[in-house]
Amino acid sequence: MQTLINRLMTALVALAMAAGVQAAEIALLDQNYVLFNSTAAQEATAALKQEFAEEEQQVQTLEQSIRQLQSKAKTDADIMTDEEKTQLQSDLQQKARNREQLVRQLQQVQNERRSAFIRQHQPLMAKAIEQAVDKDQFDIIIDKQAVIYHRNSLDITEAVLAEFNKLYETQQEESGN
Repeated sequence: MQTLINRLMTALVALAMAAGVQAAEIALLDQNYVLFNSTAAQEATAALKQEFAEEEQQVQTLEQSIRQLQSKAKTDADIMTDEEKTQLQSDLQQKARNREQLVRQLQQVQNERRSAFIRQHQPLMAKAIEQAVDKDQFDIIIDKQAVIYHRNSLDITEAVLAEFNKLYETQQEESGN
């Protein structure tokens, strides 16, 4: 839905320009790129990896155990009793369930943290965009993902990323982090 709205807005801007309306200064911006390639995102990602390193190791251990059991099932199938095969299959299923549950939990936490990160840094993003608009006097900023073709000269993503990082560093210094 948001993409449709973005495309309609892009079409309206193009139509207005074609109709002889005063040319507007237009820029393109990829907000997701700015947010998730920022210093803040790198720090948050490092903290998240450190916080959940043990769980990630558990996932890897379970995956290795599953591979070993699968290998054993293939190589020893001819010499195993039906009871051993049943037990092996049961162990495999249990480990696979444990792995899936752990992966789901990690993904849920990651999604929650991603949403919290966006909420926390949205005001800083708005300020970085505002400063870019004030500096270069843009009339319209369009989501880069909603545009089919553009000249690179219209893209202000890297400039906004630099401004975002500068504002973030200032914010961190002021808060003593």
